[in-house]
Formats: sequence, structure tokens, C-alpha cells
Amino acid sequence: MTRTPDIAHAEFADRRRRAVAAASARGLDALLICSRGGGTVDRFANAVYLANFYTSFPYISDLAPDWTARAHTFLILPVGRDPRLIADVPYISEVALPGPSIVQADDVLAALIAELQSLGLSRARIGFVGEDIMPWSAMRQVQAALPDIGWEKADDILAELRAVKSPAEIGLLREASRIGSRMIEAMLDEARPGATHGDIVAAGQQVLTRAGGILYNSFMASGTGGENPTVYRCNFPTWGNPHKLAEGEWLRLGISGLYRGYYFDLSRSKSIGRPSNHQVDAFEAAISVVQEGLATIRVGATAGEVADRAFAKQEKLGYPIQGVFSGMGHGIGLGWDSPWLVRGEKYVLKPGMVLNVERTLQRDGYLGDFEETVLLTENGTELLTDARMRNW
Repeated sequence: MTRTPDIAHAEFADRRRRAVAAASARGLDALLICSRGGGTVDRFANAVYLANFYTSFPYISDLAPDWTARAHTFLILPVGRDPRLIADVPYISEVALPGPSIVQADDVLAALIAELQSLGLSRARIGFVGEDIMPWSAMRQVQAALPDIGWEKADDILAELRAVKSPAEIGLLREASRIGSRMIEAMLDEARPGATHGDIVAAGQQVLTRAGGILYNSFMASGTGGENPTVYRCNFPTWGNPHKLAEGEWLRLGISGLYRGYYFDLSRSKSIGRPSNHQVDAFEAAISVVQEGLATIRVGATAGEVADRAFAKQEKLGYPIQGVFSGMGHGIGLGWDSPWLVRGEKYVLKPGMVLNVERTLQRDGYLGDFEETVLLTENGTELLTDARMRNW
């Protein structure tokens, strides 16, 4: 996940510089960034974004002094001093920091406390990034050891920096979307009478793993509509339902995964066998709603405008506003990035943002699902996902 040869070390250094400048503008003495790895996909983004480091070690309960906070990474960005990365694994050859700035330790919390002290931050005002990542038990240990630090929330600093992508990041996102598009096409090709959800995911994994990608999730369901609708799905894993597809059913696939840490996210629908008019209505409605949102994306528009236009289209088509996700989309990068495309959101869209517009529609037991990824430029938008739109 940390293999990013297309991003120069100078770009990582510039990201850190901009993060420190934002912290200094708030009167903070430093930022402390917490990320978490674990071998597949977790809350790794900020450590990869700032230092190109990912820990593959899984989370295990603390057993001090032998180890603490395994699977967690801490990056200290002091104002006016060199950074410190506290890593729990020795695999640091690809880290975009000089060797003296990297501390490797099994007892991660002890190392973190020692580095904060050595940097003169025992009485500092520190912006904390990763409040949803660091365990409360770990934070209590740090606070007990360094009670005079004043902590302030600072997640928004990294969220704002990550919202606009560099040319190198755009290149990786373009390739991620290409791989995701080929993956979902392989899954759709496998979707025929007699196939299970697991068979479909296995076909997609053949494409993804050979391309060096990682599956984050595959939201999927199949079923029938009408007077006695049925839905076949599973929560854990999402492809675990043993039902075999049958002629006349609908299928929706929503997949997300990563290539070198950068995400792809897209969805498609398909009829199993000959499509019915009700199925096609749902499939086409999902496409129409997403395309309405895509047509609204432009420099200077707000995230809320995109959501408003798309939701208005959905209501006009007669599909109720319901589902597991109440937004119309989001930014994408090393995770789900700002902005969120929700009603009332005033976030202004800027060139260099990569955005997803998505919608799952349901009516009378029929379901349509569609999602695309676009790059916003000064001249308009560029579609990054290129999977077949219509599979019926």
C-alpha cells in the first residue's frame, strides 16, 4: 500500500509543510497525527499522505512494556522542528522521511511520550488528528504522562489538504478507477443463472489481485420485485449469501477497493436473463439521477447544489428518498474525502477534486444502482470510471 513511486518525496515534504503552516496559523505548537493499519484496509490515510508509511501489523491488545498500540502510527509535526514518525514495524525503506526522523518501537506509546518530551512539547498546544482512530485507553496514558499538553481538534486541517489532489494523486486515482471498472465488468460477466454472490466476487478478485489491488467491500444484492418481492444479501461477508441467481432476477453491485492506497468506488446493475420493463426503469432511473448530479459539478458550485439537483431528479422520477446512505456522493482519494455531497452543504468545489456521485433506488421491490467517479478541472469534468453503463 505504500508503494507510490509516482509521488516524489518532495511532494510529501510539501504536504507536511502546508499542514504545519495551517497549525501555526491557529497558534498551535504541533500536530499529532494518528493512523491505523493492520494488513489490509483501515484508517491509514493520513500517515500515508504525509509520510508514505503504512503498518501491516494487526491490532492486538496492549501488553506493556512488551508492546502497546500495535497497528497504530503516530506522526508528530512540530512547528519549526523536524517531524517524528513512530512506527511499530521495521519496514521503513519507503518512508518519505529521513532516517533520523523515524523511531521504530514495539512499545509505541512509550516511544510517543518520549518523542513529545524530547521535542519540547510537554506543555504545548497540540492539534490532534485522528480522534476516531486512537483508542481512549491509549490517549489516557499519554495524558497521564504529559498532563500539561493542551489538546485541540485538528482533523479538518488534513481533510482540507486531502480534498484537492495533486497530478500524481490524480494519476493513481485514474488507474484505480480503471482497475475497478475492469473488476466490476468481470463480476457482471459472471452474473448468470446458477452463480452465487461469492462466485461473482471471486471473478472480480481475479482481476483486482493480479493488478495489485485490495478489495475494501462489495455491496451486493439480488432479488425479484412485484407483489411478493425477495432480496438476497448478507452483511458479513457482504458476498456470503448462498442463493444462486435465477432467471428474471435483478442484481446490484457496489464495489470499492484500493490501488497503492488510492480508492476506487463504483456500482452497476444487471438483469439476470431477459430484463423486464420494471427492472430497466429502476436501472435507468439510477443512471439519470447520477448523471443529473454529474452535470451539476463545476468549479464554484457547492456540494449541496449537486445533491439538491440529483435528489430533485429522483423525486421527479417517483423514487422515494430512502436507503442506507442519505448522501449523493463524496470526495475520494486515500479514503472517503471531503466534500460530502449532501443537501445544504456549502463546501465550494475546486479544481483537482475527485468526486463520486452515487445512488441506489428502490420501488416495488425493484432496485437500480449506479455510481461514477469524476475529476473536476478548470474546464469541466473528466470521467475516471469507464465500466459498461448498461448491462441489459
